[in-house]
Amino acid sequence: MRSVFVSVFLWLGPMAVVTSAQAPVDESLHYRTCLAKAHSTPSKAYEDALIWQNEGGAAPARHCVAMALLGLRDYANAAEKLEALAYAPDIGDDALRTEALGQSGEAWLQANMPKEALRVLTRALDIEKNNAGLHTNRARALMALEQPGAAHADLDTALDLRPDDALSLRLRAAVLLFENDLQNAKNDIEAALMHDPTSVEALLVRGQIREALRQQ
Repeated sequence: MRSVFVSVFLWLGPMAVVTSAQAPVDESLHYRTCLAKAHSTPSKAYEDALIWQNEGGAAPARHCVAMALLGLRDYANAAEKLEALAYAPDIGDDALRTEALGQSGEAWLQANMPKEALRVLTRALDIEKNNAGLHTNRARALMALEQPGAAHADLDTALDLRPDDALSLRLRAAVLLFENDLQNAKNDIEAALMHDPTSVEALLVRGQIREALRQQ
């Protein structure tokens, strides 16, 4: 999924009518500054983004409001705003629509609402089928909903697209452990730890796999 910082100018694409040659530069700088604040000082970013939105800021202002809410851990509200943004007429193009839906799915996962995450991530994958991150996050939602078979399929796809992704490897190892496919689970978790050797979650899964192999 593309970084919002990388795609900043594409977000500004629908605002083609400007009153001065300086306007697009000023808007893009405002957007980058607001997103940076959403990470560092989300309460300040939220205030600034609301003012910007009330002064006529379009998709970038609304996106910064949502990202500030993420920073404030108001996950469900952020998820709703990101989903609304994804369907807004001034979003730009399908790539940005997918990005907003993906961020909404991540926020729903953070809010412990996997059904909502599954819904928006499936919609995102309808637009962009070969996005490894979306498949991984949908697998997270499916695992939370106790659908390991469907999660396994998504993780296979994610790893076909991005074979060295430590999170996808760790999640698939957990699914394989559930399915009692212990040797393949061991292979996946060792690969995950090779790419991310300090992951506490991966170390925990490795311990569970080793115990299951011991008892076999």
